[in-house]
Amino acid sequence: MTFAVPRRLPIVVGLSALFVLVGITPAVADSPSSGGDVAVAQTLGPRELTIVLRRVTAVPGPLHVDVVTHAGSPAGRLTLALTPTGTATGSSALPAPGVPTGRGGVHIGATPGMYSATVAVDRPGPWELAVGDGTQVTRIPFVVPVQVTTPPERLVYGGFLAAGVLLVGSVVVAVRARRNRWALLPAGGMLVGLSVAVTAAVLSASLPLPPQPGNQLDPTIDNVTNPYARTTPMIADFSRPPAMLALDGGPVTAGRPADVGVRLSDAATGAPVDDLLVNGGALIHLLVVGPAGELWHVHPVRLGPGHYQVRLTLPAPGHYAVSAELERRGGGVQLVRAATGLEVLPGGGSHPVDRPVPLGGGTASGSTVIGGTPVTVMTTAPVAGQPTTVGATVGHTADLQPWLSMVGHLIVAGPLPADSGAVVGEAVQNAPVWAHAHSMGGAMPMTGMPGMSGMDHSASGMSGMLVPPVNGDSAPDETVAAYGPDVPFTFTFPVAGQYRLWIQAERDYTVLTVPVVLDVAASDQGMGR
Repeated sequence: MTFAVPRRLPIVVGLSALFVLVGITPAVADSPSSGGDVAVAQTLGPRELTIVLRRVTAVPGPLHVDVVTHAGSPAGRLTLALTPTGTATGSSALPAPGVPTGRGGVHIGATPGMYSATVAVDRPGPWELAVGDGTQVTRIPFVVPVQVTTPPERLVYGGFLAAGVLLVGSVVVAVRARRNRWALLPAGGMLVGLSVAVTAAVLSASLPLPPQPGNQLDPTIDNVTNPYARTTPMIADFSRPPAMLALDGGPVTAGRPADVGVRLSDAATGAPVDDLLVNGGALIHLLVVGPAGELWHVHPVRLGPGHYQVRLTLPAPGHYAVSAELERRGGGVQLVRAATGLEVLPGGGSHPVDRPVPLGGGTASGSTVIGGTPVTVMTTAPVAGQPTTVGATVGHTADLQPWLSMVGHLIVAGPLPADSGAVVGEAVQNAPVWAHAHSMGGAMPMTGMPGMSGMDHSASGMSGMLVPPVNGDSAPDETVAAYGPDVPFTFTFPVAGQYRLWIQAERDYTVLTVPVVLDVAASDQGMGR
């Protein structure tokens, strides 16, 4: 038995599909991140700088470089040079990698703040920005991304394109063909194209992204321009071995500037480690603790693969403990200690040391003045094995600046001998606990702080909190002074004893370091003994 197909049916189907095509907007699948701004702290000679590489939105195009200086940085000129470092399997008319393709400079004044320059980039892929002050040159690796059409996007666009072509075909066949049933063939293909496009659009958000060049994979021009290309061998485990830290350079004399070299090598192969990621606004956070309990939180410049250097003027002879916080590509964050620390020879020079604020043992708060700024330090009852909230109120208004992507930093070392007074560096060198915590700001919790329960730090704008960026946005830079004044931290001290703490926050382009001595009690259950 045969059925006659009404002449108008294919036309109705085609017109219905046309309305669907017009009414549905194809959902664009999430593609690999095009990259946000990259901020890298660098201790370049006598200057503590934050170098901000703004997002590159088009290639070829400009790379905007902002340099943030801090209080005490001398005026001068910094040179900039851009060098592509990636290799590609195909040929290119562009200059070969390894040769600088863009140069510029930035004049910085004696007033702390942000100074800007622009350098041109001519291709996507891995790059290196060299920043020099006439004496030292640091080389900052970064990746210039390109907007990539994902496989789901190709299916969406291809499906709608095929549906549109087949729509026209079905209408033409329905009008001109003697047998209307032939019009159902292109109409059916059109519906298939629509189904493919809609399905790809709906499922695109749940599909995993490919390994990200620069974060999980060593970046090349090929995997940056086409991260979806199949590679051989296929990699499932992106982890890297731990890094080993060694110090080099000449003798260091008290009171005199000295260049301290930092060498990083792979614990599995001994090869130089050249796959560091920007972690907390720096490639390396070098922490140095002096004999009298001073803290230097500096950021060595990158001279080459696995080789970094920082210029320090250490005030007194004695032993200095040294550790580095870093993150390897695919290897997670590591806190690595220099096995021998740093010995400083007698010489001239000294500087005043801020007295630490004593807390614990029944004392829940204390006050001091750091760099002209009043600071109140508070803690809950510190007990080993239990979370302890300790923090500082820096000044009286919400005018702290984000430093190294955070409102506050907490360095912890201990437990130390109670009589370590003039040999803190040596005691910290052998301390079982050395930690680095962060604070996003927010109101200081008063619960558990004796004498503080009646205070309300959430009123009058006293709870400025740094909100993490979302959807590829960039975090606020140091020109935004709108956070604090409360800088709380929560940390669990694993064992009882006396700890040295240093709380750091930035105000008026000055990094304030608040030293604290905290006595942590043993737990009633025997934890920490």
